[in-house]
Amino acid sequence: MVVASAQSISEIKRDKDYIWGEGKGVTLTQADNEALNDLITQISVTVESRYSKIDENVIAGGNVDTQSSFRAVLQTYSNATLQNTERFVISNEPDAHVFRFVKKVDIDRIFASRKAKVNDMVSFALRAQRECKIDEALRNFYWAYCLLQSLPSSHEVTYDNNGESCLLITWIPEQIRKIFSLIKISKQPSSENCVDGMLVLNISYDGKPVSSFDYTYFDGMDWSNIYSAKDGLGVIELLPGMAADNLQIRCEYEFAGEAHTDKEIESVVKVMKGTAFRDAYIWVRSVPSKETSVASAGNMTVEPELNANSTSDVETSGVTFIEGDDAEPYEEKMNRILLAVRDKNYDNVRNLFTDQGWVMFEKLLAYGQARLINTPRLCFIAADNKVICRSVPMSFSFRNNNRKFVEDVVFTFDEKKRIESLAFGLGQEAMEDILYHSVWEEKSRIFLMSFLENYKTAYALKRLDYIRDIFDDNAVIITGAVTQRVTGDVEMNRYRNNRYVRYNRQTKDQYLRNLDRCFRSNEFINIRFGNNDVVKAGTGGELYGIQIKQDYYSTNYGDQGYLFLMVDLNDPERPVIKVRTWQPEKDPDFGLYDIGMF
Repeated sequence: MVVASAQSISEIKRDKDYIWGEGKGVTLTQADNEALNDLITQISVTVESRYSKIDENVIAGGNVDTQSSFRAVLQTYSNATLQNTERFVISNEPDAHVFRFVKKVDIDRIFASRKAKVNDMVSFALRAQRECKIDEALRNFYWAYCLLQSLPSSHEVTYDNNGESCLLITWIPEQIRKIFSLIKISKQPSSENCVDGMLVLNISYDGKPVSSFDYTYFDGMDWSNIYSAKDGLGVIELLPGMAADNLQIRCEYEFAGEAHTDKEIESVVKVMKGTAFRDAYIWVRSVPSKETSVASAGNMTVEPELNANSTSDVETSGVTFIEGDDAEPYEEKMNRILLAVRDKNYDNVRNLFTDQGWVMFEKLLAYGQARLINTPRLCFIAADNKVICRSVPMSFSFRNNNRKFVEDVVFTFDEKKRIESLAFGLGQEAMEDILYHSVWEEKSRIFLMSFLENYKTAYALKRLDYIRDIFDDNAVIITGAVTQRVTGDVEMNRYRNNRYVRYNRQTKDQYLRNLDRCFRSNEFINIRFGNNDVVKAGTGGELYGIQIKQDYYSTNYGDQGYLFLMVDLNDPERPVIKVRTWQPEKDPDFGLYDIGMF
């Protein structure tokens, strides 16, 4: 490493246009951290006048004055933007000496990227709000608000909301409170609302079922772990002696347990005091019982979902549903399975499954202490010589984790009316994104939906062999965020020869080895797909490119990002993934990966 000249450093120190800091240590890392800390101190003096009441927003670890508050906030930049300041190495290890500097006119650039991130998160929140993804909306609004308070002149930052200039320091809290005011939570009618000690909730936002929503509830002694509602359905687990009335829900909005997925947000959340919203506490309403065609939970009798209200959906989607006498054999088998799950007596239903289906059934029952949460209203969809049963709502909880999930379980019958596979269903929005593509053949839409459900379920149930089978041996597998041009053997697979391949591309074997380690180190993995955009390739038959907003949860890790899959469904029994990419956010140069890039 080249050692900087004493003359150039002296010139910078004398130049009033620069701010600088220096540090010493046994290692370069230690010396560099000291230099950054020194630089932060100097920057805090420069920008002090641009912060308003910063000490009121910073967590007090003792006596906190304004200067120490500046330092605490500016420290949150050290892991990101400040790494881009200029650096001279005066001497190397073991007597390392590092000099950091930045032009005063460039200080605003240090804050510009965070301001842009605030605006991006507000945009994400507004989109999620429109899509009834209340967990995403609240998370992005609240984290954006935390980041906003760490900016100089935070009281002047605005957001262009469809031509309206919104002052974010007051507008974001207003939006959060508005969301709370539009959330309604009620118990389902008594004939359906309690199975296996669980109270089933209907959760809506602005009159529509929530797509996703996180909450806790008060059990009389303490607040529960976090529960995740899906498609308007949530649960409360009633403890012995716990009254089913006067129940209070707290909407999750801080998402402190997920902040580690973004180091910048994590550092800010640790420093800022945060904001309490009284409106986040909502009482659960009781809804009078009414007549229902669904029998009591004790009988576990199911009926087809289809009714007069769903006829238009069938016609719109062009999907063939099985009804009446044709549905009876499947209803009878599902009744037996639901009773077996409720009573935890499975031997009598073994003959209803293929060997593979039974293995998946056992894995699903072992996944997070699976429990039925409601008497399901099922529908049956014809798919060539198979029948898909949608869907059985179940809850999943884990001993070593504070999250509980609601999932819809989908059963697939083979031509002999045996269950050959099970999967966690897509959310309502993601499902409709596919089913209502009326320009595609019906079976293509159904197979595409089934593929996505099987894909995400394979990760949850840790089906490494299945994942190995569906990836092409030469699949392009890309993770990370930095784009670079890759050169290589001209005989490489054609999908590899493109300018969007990133430095952290993995081979199939590398990906599977990493995935195996991930499976072994996590008690659970849960993947949720949000909105998706699907494009069919112009050539190649049933070749599709799928862009998906993905939320990934596991025992010791979580993230949100964008998944892209290019999958060959020409043989629906053997789907083949040609390309899999993941990116945490849209690339500033090209946005999201799509099928046109490969």
